[in-house]
Amino acid sequence: MRAFLNKTDREILRILQKNGRISNADLARLVGLSQPSTLAKVRNLQKNGIIRQFTALCNAQALGFDVVALTMVSLSLHHERPIERFRRAVTEFPEVLECYHTTGEFDFLLKVVVDSIHSYERFISEKLSRIHGIRKINTSFVLNTTKHTTELPIP
Repeated sequence: MRAFLNKTDREILRILQKNGRISNADLARLVGLSQPSTLAKVRNLQKNGIIRQFTALCNAQALGFDVVALTMVSLSLHHERPIERFRRAVTEFPEVLECYHTTGEFDFLLKVVVDSIHSYERFISEKLSRIHGIRKINTSFVLNTTKHTTELPIP
C-alpha cells in the first residue's frame, strides 16, 4: 500500500529523517505551517505507518562492536515451516540487526554485529547453527563502510 503524500508531508519526512529530535516549532517554521498543523501532520504520518518509530542511532564501534558480518544462510528445505522457524529464531538474537529473505544462492542475509571474531564464532556455534534446517552458512566480514544511511530517498 502506497500512501499519498503531498509536498509538505514529504518535506516533513526529509527533515525528520535528518533530525528526529527537531522541535515541533522548528519543524513548523521550516515547512511553513502552524505548530498545531505540523504536529497533526506528523501524528497522521505515524498513524498511517509512514513514520514507523523515532529512535537514536548509536555508533557501534564506540560501543565496542568492532565486527560487522554479512552472514548468508541457506536452508535445507524451502517450505513454510522451516522458513518461519528460522525467522522466529533470528529475531531472538540481539546480534542480528537485519534479516532479509532473499532470492539467489542463499535464502537469508543477516547483518550481525559483535565485539570480536571470537564472539562471532560463539554466535555461529551456539546460536545460529543450532537452528534446525540450516544447510549452509557463508560469512563476509565488513572491512570498511563507505556509505550507511537510514534516510529513504523521498522525492
